[in-house]
Amino acid sequence: MASNFQVRLGIVGMRLGLWHAGAIAEIEGAEIVAVADNVPGKLPGPNISLSEWASSLGADAYTDGVDMIQNADIDAVDLCVSPKWRLPLVEAAAARGLPVLLEKPWGTNMAHGQAIAEIIRQTQLLHMVEFPLRYFPPIVALKELLDDGAIGKPFVVNAEIVMGAAPAKTPEHWMWDPDNGNGAINENTCHVFDTLCYLLGDPVSLHAFGASYHGAAPNLPDGAVANIRFESGAVASVTGGALGANALRTPTWLDVYAEKGQALVTGIDHMYDTLTWGRFDDGEPTREHWPNPPLRTLIVRYALEEFVNSVRNGVQSESDASAGLKALALAMAVNESVAAGEPVDLSC
Repeated sequence: MASNFQVRLGIVGMRLGLWHAGAIAEIEGAEIVAVADNVPGKLPGPNISLSEWASSLGADAYTDGVDMIQNADIDAVDLCVSPKWRLPLVEAAAARGLPVLLEKPWGTNMAHGQAIAEIIRQTQLLHMVEFPLRYFPPIVALKELLDDGAIGKPFVVNAEIVMGAAPAKTPEHWMWDPDNGNGAINENTCHVFDTLCYLLGDPVSLHAFGASYHGAAPNLPDGAVANIRFESGAVASVTGGALGANALRTPTWLDVYAEKGQALVTGIDHMYDTLTWGRFDDGEPTREHWPNPPLRTLIVRYALEEFVNSVRNGVQSESDASAGLKALALAMAVNESVAAGEPVDLSC
């Protein structure tokens, strides 16, 4: 395919899909030509039907995602459904050879995640996990500092992302279904798990402490601290879950202590916006700030740009099935470690 062709996208799942649609509207060279959802009432207005909203985009509307994937005139598929519903959609995309973007988390559990990965492996399907944080400019710049040796090899990392507490008090939310979201750590803390693996490499062990403090799902922690060791020798401590106050707008940070210096990445609303770093031999720190997108819903924009470019150029993104499985394994290890009170070996 030519590298400048217009990528025609089909979106399945219009709750989060509305976020993706807003971001796609900001991306040059991409357009939405089909949408699918089988549950009414997710559109921007109580009296707007799926077909009416699709028509406003110049897109076709489907009430079945597999039907859309099999029949719509599209170049790629954007799956915005929760993990439970993905397997037949990925199978349909693979059968047609359509590149697929999967929202995080990668799967409900390791068996489910590996089943999705196996379909992709067998068909060599171009794909991507929508892990947005690794694509934010401060993380890209931090990765360059680490890779170029400006602050040297990372030793110890502290990271935090704790979403608002409302879902922790809502047992009917899909994130608490063991066959769907399988907990707040899998659904949300996976953001930081992926970012750490992107920066530090493969995790080899994890020991977590926490509980179901609000009790939405007694067997799944809604708050946890996880200590992770990586194959590189780096160690990280992660605070995650769903215990935050919405008024604080989910502050997020990542602090790296490295061989030649230190770097701190901070932000709010699940979005990193500032990198501050310095070397041991420098007197003053360097601080860089990138304004966040104006809307929280545009958190997906950088990742969607990566996916569109991946489809346009036929190049597999680094945010692949392996990345999805690593973050999933860390989330499942947190759940296991909290329940058992023991560390979990991730090296095998």
